[in-house]
Amino acid sequence: MNKSIWQQFKPHVIAIGIFLIISIFFCLPAFKGMVLNQSDTLGWKGMIEQSNVYKEKYGHWPLWSNYSYSGIPAYQIGIEAKYNITLAWLHNVFTLWLPAPASFFFLACVGFYILALAMRLRSMPSIFGSLAYAFASYNAIIAAVGHNTKLMSMGYAPALLAGLLLLSQRKYILGFIVTLIFSTLLTWQNHLQILYYTFIIAACFGVGMLIKAFKEKDFKPVLYTAGLAIVSLLLGIFSYAVILLPTNSYAKESMRGGRSELTVSPDGKKITENKTKGGLDKSYAFHWSYGVSETMTLTMPAFNGGSDGPRELPEDGKALQALQESQLPQEFANYIYPALSSYWGAQPGTSGTVYLGAIVCLLFVTGIFVVKSWHKGWIIAASIIGIVLAWGSNFSAVNYFLFDHLPYYNKFRAPTTALVIPQLTFALLAAMTLQSLFFTEWDKAVLMKRLKLAGIGVAVVLAILVGTYFTGSFKASGDTQLREGISGAITQMASQGGQPNEQVLQQARTISSSIMNGLSADRKTLYESDLLRTLLFYVLAAALIWVGITKKLKGEYVLAAFILLNLVDLLPVDRRYLKDDNYVDQADFLAPLAANAADLQIKQDTGYYRVYDQTAGNPFADSRASYHHNSIGGYLPARLSTYDDLITHQLHKQNMAVFNMLNTKYFIGVNRQTNQPIAQMNPGALGAVWFVKGLQYEPNADAEMKALDNFSPADTAILDQREKSKVAFEPQYDSLATIRMTRNINDEVSYESNAASNQFAVFSEVYYPNGWKAFIDGKETPIAKVNYTLRGLPIPAGKHNIEFKFEPESYHTGNLITLITGIISILLVLGGAVMLWRNRNNQDPSTAVRA
Repeated sequence: MNKSIWQQFKPHVIAIGIFLIISIFFCLPAFKGMVLNQSDTLGWKGMIEQSNVYKEKYGHWPLWSNYSYSGIPAYQIGIEAKYNITLAWLHNVFTLWLPAPASFFFLACVGFYILALAMRLRSMPSIFGSLAYAFASYNAIIAAVGHNTKLMSMGYAPALLAGLLLLSQRKYILGFIVTLIFSTLLTWQNHLQILYYTFIIAACFGVGMLIKAFKEKDFKPVLYTAGLAIVSLLLGIFSYAVILLPTNSYAKESMRGGRSELTVSPDGKKITENKTKGGLDKSYAFHWSYGVSETMTLTMPAFNGGSDGPRELPEDGKALQALQESQLPQEFANYIYPALSSYWGAQPGTSGTVYLGAIVCLLFVTGIFVVKSWHKGWIIAASIIGIVLAWGSNFSAVNYFLFDHLPYYNKFRAPTTALVIPQLTFALLAAMTLQSLFFTEWDKAVLMKRLKLAGIGVAVVLAILVGTYFTGSFKASGDTQLREGISGAITQMASQGGQPNEQVLQQARTISSSIMNGLSADRKTLYESDLLRTLLFYVLAAALIWVGITKKLKGEYVLAAFILLNLVDLLPVDRRYLKDDNYVDQADFLAPLAANAADLQIKQDTGYYRVYDQTAGNPFADSRASYHHNSIGGYLPARLSTYDDLITHQLHKQNMAVFNMLNTKYFIGVNRQTNQPIAQMNPGALGAVWFVKGLQYEPNADAEMKALDNFSPADTAILDQREKSKVAFEPQYDSLATIRMTRNINDEVSYESNAASNQFAVFSEVYYPNGWKAFIDGKETPIAKVNYTLRGLPIPAGKHNIEFKFEPESYHTGNLITLITGIISILLVLGGAVMLWRNRNNQDPSTAVRA
């Protein structure tokens, strides 16, 4: 092997080896055949099952699924292009075919390392930043719950930014190739919120580059960079048109598109607040907003406690001690304890704290004063933007305005996700700080002056942390309600159903207060423990900086110590949320989806019907029933807006008429004697299709929904008056008229009808305008939306064959665009690689094309 080539690649091979080893050991159970017990992944498996069965039979996935929410576009669960000619096949190369979640952490390391190299950082600062980015606590948290596409998107985001950096350095061929490859890979993960945040960082970079161009009066590189970046980004986006176009079409009809026309809430009140045109309601979108002071968790994990539940509370804590001293029955104490939470921040709940690392934050603050690069400005700006966006409703003056006016921003929920921006930028500036401190020539006096300023910044952070320890309440907004709940439960238990006396009431109040006071004390103990560890890491990091700048140790040794110390800081916090206990055998993971006695009982009925599983907690946020049956529930955050309205206004109040029109033939409940699931048949289910006696027109969506409160779906179909043009004639009752379903294979549904007079048929299938077409004897007929969410057709007298076909134009157009873009992208990458190779071997540098 050519020695010079090996010397050139040796540090990168070592870096990849480090990433691989740490990812493997951190996720060791995954290499023993175990899988993470991810709730979100389990929910997805329940939703995707029918598509998998369909694919085994027909060789491709369906475009429509019957298993969830009475029918939804299947491409919201899983989809594939007809022709998989795409750069996205490189995904396995960048993850080395590692099992999840090791592949997620490894990919994040590699993606950031590419960015750091593009920033012209040395290998060791790049390794530090890569590990800091990959093992920030948020990655461990979302890996534990199953946000897999988000993690993979976060892995590719820094690599895409690396392509933009290379373009700005006039390495146009290489920059174009890198941007094209990683924009394609990022888009193919189908997590548009992370893609959106990546574009925000890119926009900050673009503004920074433009400011630099103004100062230097040299705009040519900006124009070249912008032009090539736009082309490569568009190619990356177009390569995923097969899902982006159908998703865009679906979004207009979904909760994210603000499709609902209702102006009255289920309790009859006028809806006047938090409505957003063409997007999510603010109350829903901003539900998880990071507290302003909660931002301090970036540098101290327990600033607002930890996650929901008591798992991070001390095992010998005051709350548990108060429970034990209360002399409550053990069974009752076991019931109360899980309700106690170490978290006391602004969110309604959380799976864990977003921690970037004490050392990373110290280096970020230091970098503000010591890094000498034009990149510093846009990095700091992006960091501030990400933090402000994460505050959500806690900084509504800014964020509500952005939600209403920033293009497409109102499609996303959970503002806390925006903290992925500072997760990237903090690690990047921290790595740049290490390079600046230990591999840059400094005037000693200038350096000490800047470090003093950095020290003041760090001191301010520490003052906030220490001050909060002495002044914080360590109480959550829901603690009062929890105290009252515990008191009420104790009172009910002690009075045994009778009227409680004052002594019982006082005892319940005393015990509940003791427990809650103990909980506050435990939270303070948790805070104290993390405060001390943060102070320790600050001191150790400061000591390493001093050792480095005074040349007590070589820069490489100091960098190695920083890398090791940072891992000692981050990995234990990650282990709070991603432990070996999170892994289970594959069979145990799928066990919650296993068929129970009720499922087996229902499956004996081979007809067409739907199921309502009342044992699942919230049937509309659980996919267990969808794994086995056509369900009226499911697990999908972005439901069709009309169906979500139906859930909120009718199904939640158990309107049997609506259950019947959805063909809900079986209800799964719990047998009180055996405490086991049992199936109960609903004789009122109306079947797949039926003729109604008459039509009832309503002036608007509110009136149409209100009419569902009290109607007979077997006799009457309710329509918005805007649907009247789709009804060619009024039905004439014929007691002998028949209509039946003859076939249903997801994307194609067939019926036969026979009637002596004109009829109107209601189909127990969800109305979706973007793809479904109806044909009577081969002639297309417009589909009417009836009963707020179902399909209806006027059927003329006589015998007829009726067909519904799901043929969304967006999917077929997207497929063609994906194919063409994939071919173009592959040719461009191959052509660019050839040009790079030729330039590399060109003996006359003056004639070489810039790479």
